[in-house]
This record gives sequence, C-alpha cells and structure tokens, in this order.
Amino acid sequence: MTGRIIGLGSYVPKKVLTNDDFAKFLDTSDEWITERTGIKERHIADHITEKPSTMAVEAAKKAVEDAGIDAKDIDFIVTASTTSDSVIPALSCIVQRELGVSENCGCFDVVCACPGFIVAYNTVQSFIETGNSKLALVIGTECNSNFANFEDRGTCILFGDGAGAAVLKAEDIKRNEFIMRSSGYRSDCLTCQAARQPDRWDEEGFKESTSFYMQGREVFKFAVTEVPQIIKDLSEKFNFDLENDVDYFILHQANARIIEATAKKLGIPRERFPMNISKYGNVSSASIPLLLTEMKQDGRLKPGMKLVLASFGAGLTWDANYIIY
Repeated sequence: MTGRIIGLGSYVPKKVLTNDDFAKFLDTSDEWITERTGIKERHIADHITEKPSTMAVEAAKKAVEDAGIDAKDIDFIVTASTTSDSVIPALSCIVQRELGVSENCGCFDVVCACPGFIVAYNTVQSFIETGNSKLALVIGTECNSNFANFEDRGTCILFGDGAGAAVLKAEDIKRNEFIMRSSGYRSDCLTCQAARQPDRWDEEGFKESTSFYMQGREVFKFAVTEVPQIIKDLSEKFNFDLENDVDYFILHQANARIIEATAKKLGIPRERFPMNISKYGNVSSASIPLLLTEMKQDGRLKPGMKLVLASFGAGLTWDANYIIY
C-alpha cells in the first residue's frame, strides 16, 4: 500500500507586502527584485493570530474538508516547520487537538528547512507502506518573517509566510519513489542560529546570526546544479522518461530563475514547471503543498497525473519524488 493524496489545503496571511513596499525602506526596487527572483509580492503574518501553529491548523482543516473525511479517522500527523512558534508541544500535536483527531494518532514534527514537506511526506509514506498508517496528514507551515533581517535586502525580499497540507490515504497504487540527499559540508551558505542562547547575547555578531543568512550566489549555483541532476538520477533509478512520463514538475518556489534554469537543463518546456512564486515568495516547506492546492483549485491538477516533486534548502538538503496524484 502507498499513500495517495486525496485532499489538499492551504492558508496564507491576509497582509501582503509588495516589492514597492520594500523600496520604501530599502535600497531596492520592484524591477530589481522581479528581475532577480520573479517575486512581486509575499504574504506576511501578523505573528499573533497568524502563527505557524494556527496556519497549520487552518491548512489542515481545508485539506480534511477537501478529502471528505472525518478528522477523527486520521492516524498519523507529521508537520514540517523550521520557524515553529512552539518548541513543545510539537505542532502536529496542536493540529491533532484543534482538529479533534483521536488519541490513537501518532504525531511528530520534522525540521528540514525548505524540503521539509517532502521529508514529512516521505516519512509518512514509510509508515503507510509498512502498514502502520492508513490515513495520514502531512503539513508544511512557516513564519519566515520572524527570522528575516529586514535590513538585508538580499534575503528579506525573498520570504513569505503560509502553510499547506495534504491528506494521504493508503491505496494499492505505485509505490512512492524518491531520492533524498544532504551535504552538511556546504551548510555555511544558508544558516540561522537559535536566539535562545543567553550566554551568547553579548557576543559580537550573534544577534545578526539569529536571522536568516544566505550566500546568495552559492545557493543559486548549488540549486541550478543539484536540482536538475537529482531529477535525472530519479528518472534513471526508477526507469521513467522525463519527457513522456511526467505531467508536471512541482519545484520548490525559491527563485523563478532557478526553476527556469532547471527546465532548460532538463530540456523540458517551461510550461510544465508551474510557478506561483510571484504571489507568495519563498514559503519554505509550505511552498509545494501551497502550489499543489492552487493547481487543484484551478483545475490544472487531475487524478492520475504523474508528478515530479523537488525541493532544496538549508542543510544543504535536496530531495525529489516521482508520484501519481
């Protein structure tokens, strides 16, 4: 048995921050940001009523409704977040409580930055494929704005907030096929220190290190090299043709130029790489389920479609899946 996605849901904050808004307090412009990233605007949480936990709950409610199931029947919840508002309990436990899920449900979180949703998805699939879950909930939720340095125009313009969720039901379909890779040896190019280290508060540069820090050029070179390669390796490992056996390539929405470069390197028409980054920016682990939800709502995503999911981020980590929707 393998988990098939039967429900999708998402939530984005009400407040929208445009490129022109950034230009009011940073040395930047709409043209500069759009040209380099493809981003025009992003949703920013109010950090009080819109937290990673509350956004996860809202996205989960919509996914459960879309799936047409009773939340009480969910037997596993895995939530991905790098910007959680709760150290303990796990966000998954909060979602369980708010949805009224049975206490027979297993809950835990994963912390894997932008590929978090894929990591959570693969984790749940392993439980389903070993017979330990029949109906599971996978969530990606982020409040990146809490960790953005709004004096650094190279990073703060990139990130948005939001959540996405998927319900997986065990069915007799093609097994989940994936590759996951990591390189801690290259971790210094994308970092963020935990602020809760009181003995370091007076250390020079420590405060700045508790916001997202990124070596943009290095991350870009990493992504445009490793993402096309892992997709090629995935197709070779599981014997499918990228041109004829994939309907859509659902890539992490970090930078439009990275997605375009990946399509070009693979020799696949750009139209098969859907993007919504212009409206949401980089929503980290929430970006893939948010895009899937949007595609289902507008009719692009249909049952039986074959998808490649691929993401990359801090760690450095990069993953790819071949699934049937």
